[in-house]
Amino acid sequence: MIQFILTILSTISLICGRLIFNQRHRLLSSQNRIIHSNEVTIIIPARNEERRLPHLLQSLQGQQGIYEVIVMDDGSKDNTKEIAQTFGATVYEIEQNLDRQWFGKSHACYQGATNAQSELLMFVDADVTFGHPHAIEKILNTYRKQHNHGLLSVQPFHETGKFYESLSAIFNLMTVVGVNQFSSLARQSNNDIAFGPVTLMHRDDYFKTDGHKNAQHSIIEGFALGEKFESVQLPVTVYEGGNDVKFRMYEAGLQSLIQGWTKHFSVGADKTQPQIMLAIVMWLMGSITSTLTLLISVFTKPASRIVSLLFYVLYTCQFVRLHRRVGAFSMVLLILHPVLFIFFIFIFANSWRHTHFSKKVEWKGRSFKIN
Repeated sequence: MIQFILTILSTISLICGRLIFNQRHRLLSSQNRIIHSNEVTIIIPARNEERRLPHLLQSLQGQQGIYEVIVMDDGSKDNTKEIAQTFGATVYEIEQNLDRQWFGKSHACYQGATNAQSELLMFVDADVTFGHPHAIEKILNTYRKQHNHGLLSVQPFHETGKFYESLSAIFNLMTVVGVNQFSSLARQSNNDIAFGPVTLMHRDDYFKTDGHKNAQHSIIEGFALGEKFESVQLPVTVYEGGNDVKFRMYEAGLQSLIQGWTKHFSVGADKTQPQIMLAIVMWLMGSITSTLTLLISVFTKPASRIVSLLFYVLYTCQFVRLHRRVGAFSMVLLILHPVLFIFFIFIFANSWRHTHFSKKVEWKGRSFKIN
């Protein structure tokens, strides 16, 4: 009886997995158009990024076109400023607020926007790289589809180096499917959620909406920006980075990975539509139900073992396929998906505790309050 129930749950899980990510949003192709420096400014907020910043700046130098590049140095204690200057970027030091109540990425981005000279503002995290020579041109081409108005954001493809970095797998997938734009289960409504690593907007729209000022009390600046843009009837769109836009997160160590996802993940879950959240939960539970079904089948008839093995293989193939859309993760961990599931639950529970009880998280040597 238990095995039968687990089999039914595993079947439901496979169906949910088919529905949570059955719509794709890819950047438009390049038109090989020459881009001039007064068209777009790349604004990079940076705090102690001497290790990651060179990869981004090198990838920018490989892009077709000429761009104004601004690095906003947010009190770095390493060689961030010097490295940025060697690549020809203009570096500005962050001017601290008198009350010191607004700091971090959103503060750096807003000050960067005030220094920009171009019509379009592209905010790019320091851990991002552009994997194709026409990547930025593709983003600009896609933005023209919405008539150079509103907010466009891109979630980069997650590259990994060390084995532990693949523990981020489920978090990356949930970041994408949780914005309600990649599933046919989503209710049709104006989108008010944006990804944070790469955002593009027209300077008129940015200052009309007060830009990153809306995020001065937010852990996830993309949500605050998206809500504000949507509230004034400006379009908010989201896209997959694919081979064009990539990032490598938390290579500094397992502790940075834990802190990074704990910082904001449960906050983001509150934005996911209930029916999509239910489908996500049911799909994730398939990791456990398919595993338990396989283990129990050891003590049953051979036919049951074959069916149980089939369900585990089907779920694993689906698990691998969905995660391959958002990142290059360890195949060993993807096959041993219960390990990823348990780690995900641990971090999510810890993030929920910080969000709803302690109301405070630590990141890059700073303490952030959660409202």
